[in-house]
Amino acid sequence: MWPPAIYTPKGIVLLYNGKNHSGRGDKRYTANVYAAGQALFDANDPTRFITRLDEPFFRPMDSFEKSGQYVDGTVFIEGMVYFKNKWYLYYGCADSKVGVAVYDPKRPAKSSIRFHSYKKYS
Repeated sequence: MWPPAIYTPKGIVLLYNGKNHSGRGDKRYTANVYAAGQALFDANDPTRFITRLDEPFFRPMDSFEKSGQYVDGTVFIEGMVYFKNKWYLYYGCADSKVGVAVYDPKRPAKSSIRFHSYKKYS
């Protein structure tokens, strides 16, 4: 599961999970790291791909995102909700914790603040 696509004035944004290939992957990131990307599709023809980000918009940065079952680092986006004028992006952290990243469109410089649940899940 992952967040639903979002209709924007520029097109339809799809958020997705991806893994950095251990041999042919991006050398700026750890091999086998899981991170999140964005792709843009035409709003008038959703089958027409327009572009995608060249690098992940969300990647493991904190220690608890680089421990647990996937020590190479994992943020695996699972769901998103718009609540009280903010976007909440829920994600798994190395298969050991659940976190939420918050984006406030009114304060983009302060966004991507991560809040975490330290409750283990199996």
